Amino acid sequence: MEKAPDLSQKTHCFNCGTPISGKFCHHCGQRVRDNLDRSLGRLMGEFFGNIFFLDNRFLISLWYLIRFPSRMTNEFLEGKRKKFISPVTLYLFFNLIFFFVNPLTDYSIGLIDQIYHQPYSPLIEEWALNELQERGVNVQTFSVTYQNASNNISKSIMILNIPMIALFVFLIAFKKRKFYFDNLIFAFHFFSFFMFSWITHKWSNDLLYLLTGERESFIANMISLFFIFILPPLYGIFATQKFMKIRWYWAIPAGIAVTASVLFVNLFYRLIVLIVTFWTV
Repeated sequence: MEKAPDLSQKTHCFNCGTPISGKFCHHCGQRVRDNLDRSLGRLMGEFFGNIFFLDNRFLISLWYLIRFPSRMTNEFLEGKRKKFISPVTLYLFFNLIFFFVNPLTDYSIGLIDQIYHQPYSPLIEEWALNELQERGVNVQTFSVTYQNASNNISKSIMILNIPMIALFVFLIAFKKRKFYFDNLIFAFHFFSFFMFSWITHKWSNDLLYLLTGERESFIANMISLFFIFILPPLYGIFATQKFMKIRWYWAIPAGIAVTASVLFVNLFYRLIVLIVTFWTV
C-alpha cells in the first residue's frame, strides 16, 4: 500500500518545528519543500546552487557590482541586505576565480624580488639573509621552496588586503562615513571589482590569443591598458562619489586615491607574505 504524503511541512518546519506560513521558515530560514522528494535533480540543484551561488541574489549582486558602482554598498548599509549575497561571499567568489585564473602575480612575487627589489627591501634584507644563513641555504637554493609556499600562503591570506584598503578609505572619507564598518563593506565590493577587472583582462587576452595566435599586438595592448589602467580608476571615481556622496571635483582625486590604495596596500601585503612564509616554512 502506497504511503500517504506527509503534509506536515505545509504547517510546520521539518528542521525546527516552528509553525510556518509562506515559502520559508521565519525561525531558521529553511525552505518549504516536499520531504518525500528524493530526486537526483533536487540534490544536484542544491549542490550547484550552494557551490556556485546560482540564485537570484548572486546575479543581482553581480549586476549591481558591475553596473552601479557603490549602489549595492549603500543599499546594504541602509539595511537592504536580503537582496544581495554577503560582501564576504561575493569577495570569496572572485578570490577563487582570481587565483584559479592567476591574472596577476604581484600578490606572490619571488624571493629575490622580495629581498632586493622592493621599497622595503633595505629594511628586511639583512634579516632575510641571516635567516637563510641559519638554515644553511642561499637565496637561489631556497627560492623554489619559498615560491611554492608563498603561492599557497598568498591565496590563504588575500583577505588581509580588505581591512587595510578600508582603513585608507576611512581616512579619506572620515567626514562622510562615521563608521569603519561602512568603509569595510565598500572595500569588499571595490576589491571584488578590482579582481573582476583583472580576471576579465586575462580572459580577454586569452580569447584574443585563440583568435589570432599572437600574445603581443596593438589590440592586446589596448585591452591591457583599459582593464588595468583605465577601468579601475574610473570605477573608483564613480564608486567613491556615490559612496561618499561628494561633488565630482572632490570625487576624482578621492577615487584615484582609493584606487591607488589597492596598489599601496599591496606593498604591505607582500611584506606580510614574506614574513609569514619565513615563519611557516
